[in-house]
Amino acid sequence: MTIAGYCNVIRPRSDVYDDDYVRLADRVQHYQRDAGVLDYGIAGEDTVILVRPATETDDNRAAEAVADVERLLQEIEPEISVTVRRIPHDDFETAVMGCSELIRTASGEVVVSLSGGARDVLLPLTVATMAHHGKIESTLGYSDIDGQVREWTLPDITVTPSEGAHRTLAVIGDHGAEISIPDLTDRSESAKSTITRRVNALEEDGLVTARIKDRVKYVSITFSGQLFLVANNRSYSEDDF
Repeated sequence: MTIAGYCNVIRPRSDVYDDDYVRLADRVQHYQRDAGVLDYGIAGEDTVILVRPATETDDNRAAEAVADVERLLQEIEPEISVTVRRIPHDDFETAVMGCSELIRTASGEVVVSLSGGARDVLLPLTVATMAHHGKIESTLGYSDIDGQVREWTLPDITVTPSEGAHRTLAVIGDHGAEISIPDLTDRSESAKSTITRRVNALEEDGLVTARIKDRVKYVSITFSGQLFLVANNRSYSEDDF
């Protein structure tokens, strides 16, 4: 299932006047955005949900936008299911919860496209996507700079590691590179069994990644781990470890 926080107008060629270069450029950009998302794979049994504000500034243009996106998708996959879900634009918390419910109840692999659209919907959808980190297969974003669609790695903002695991994560982060469990144990001045248990918990939370080489485990901090440390900055003394 793809949940898209945008609905772009792809204008027919007949709507583009010879002297209207701005409109032509706009049409080409919107097509690249939608087609780029499709490059990540879409099948006939998939469902695409277009998330739109409950109130549109131009109902006719909004209806045209939805119809154009549906037409593009169904030209590529005639059996694809396209639905529109309306999210209130005037209550941020309600909008976030509405987007959250869309993600929570989605079946199969969930792909979220944060490629534009009304900020009233895009920001709540982004927050909901981060809150459902474990539910999302991939998150896509469109670049206004080079017109490319890229897969984004969003941080998991829902994790709550223990105080001990937090301290161990701080040591890993301060090291600034991959570190082995023996070195981490020496730097932490804690028992190896304690460090191993904390690292396993951090890995499960997605705050570190680990690999084993020559029977030695090495760990590295992830984007989520870096953001967690920045957002929860604390000072520790050696006695804390």
